[in-house]
Amino acid sequence: MTPPRAPLPWLLAIACLAAAACGSGAAPPPAAEASRPMTPTDANAGERMVEVNLGPHRFRIASNYFDIERGQDAQGFMRLILRWPELAPLPAGTHYLSGGESERARNIDISPDYIDRVPLQTSLERDLISNTDSEQERRENPTLNPDLRIHGDPVHGLTPYYTDFAKVDAYYRERYGKHGDTAAQRHSPFNNDWLVGRDAQGTLTTVIKCTSREEPEGARIVEGRLELLDAPMLPSCSHSFLMPRYGANVRVSYQRIFVRDWKRIEQRIREIFDNGYLGDAPAR
Repeated sequence: MTPPRAPLPWLLAIACLAAAACGSGAAPPPAAEASRPMTPTDANAGERMVEVNLGPHRFRIASNYFDIERGQDAQGFMRLILRWPELAPLPAGTHYLSGGESERARNIDISPDYIDRVPLQTSLERDLISNTDSEQERRENPTLNPDLRIHGDPVHGLTPYYTDFAKVDAYYRERYGKHGDTAAQRHSPFNNDWLVGRDAQGTLTTVIKCTSREEPEGARIVEGRLELLDAPMLPSCSHSFLMPRYGANVRVSYQRIFVRDWKRIEQRIREIFDNGYLGDAPAR
């Protein structure tokens, strides 16, 4: 079920459908020098730097980019937080859950994952198509098979695959009979809309899965500012893309209304890691 308003809904619980270019539809508002996104190599930032790694790749990044001060936990997991629209980190000492609901709703949650168990491209393909063991289900289930979804016109430079609820209802009626509660499927994250990016060769580059377009927006953007509406939920997106240089699949979550800035978000994340790159650890 699509979660109610929460600071940073992480819809990649369904990424075991997975594990999941076109400029922004809206340019960021002019920012004062004080709100300029700080790069990890900014000598004037005055922030404490921490060292983190993605597999053998080492980085030095300011601590206020992370949800925890040390940057990375004992298992190697890291999560970075940026705030829309500046895509800047929070001020040092500010917890990412601080501020009112409208402030927390601006958070963009970023989790890079070093991939060495399967080919990197395969990890992104799994973020698009369920890795269920049943080939029959992948073929017949309208929520899993892109050919059974509604192919829409490009959205922000991405190809949409919308849930066809008529097919979903028919599938569940056939599978579970008249007692199947198909109405409950409307809010299931399995019925999220897919927005897909590919390069000139047709290779998958970006996978974004958002709360179905049938759900109304829970916020609006007014003069570059996010304003929450009186709605029961904030529709959200889970977004996956690759950083091949570092062997990483990056998974991002944010409010659906920010999807217009998907390309700017990818560029900003790459910039953070490129600016903080120290090199690779010596081979053992």
